[in-house]
Amino acid sequence: MEILEICRELTKEIPSEQIYMNEPMSKHTTFKVGGNADIFAKVKNIKELKHVIKIARKNDIHITIIGNGSNVLVKDKGIRGIVLQIDFEDVAIEKKDENTAIVTAGAGVKLASLAQTLLKNSITGFEFASRNTWKHRWSY
Repeated sequence: MEILEICRELTKEIPSEQIYMNEPMSKHTTFKVGGNADIFAKVKNIKELKHVIKIARKNDIHITIIGNGSNVLVKDKGIRGIVLQIDFEDVAIEKKDENTAIVTAGAGVKLASLAQTLLKNSITGFEFASRNTWKHRWSY
């Protein structure tokens, strides 16, 4: 199956604005280098993730999974197959008691955003990941 046909198959479950053909990986890495991905797709939930995996298996296409692109180097020749960026942004907080909480964060949650969410919910121990921690140190 051709790349265009695969993209059409992907858009049956994933919005077209989340799928790119011949996408420069320099747009998706912090180092801003690297060649193109045959197909670049962002998935925002499990249903979309399963759909990409199903299409890739059906067509024997390699999948490369990346996060936010930090510390990723891509060859100038690019990446064959599908590059999949997992962008699950959900955060769930279950407070067990006043000293214990279970925090579940999606694979796409930015550390600084998670730190701010925890701060707003009075959950400590993750301050190191917050860019704006200093603003809150002196407020009483």
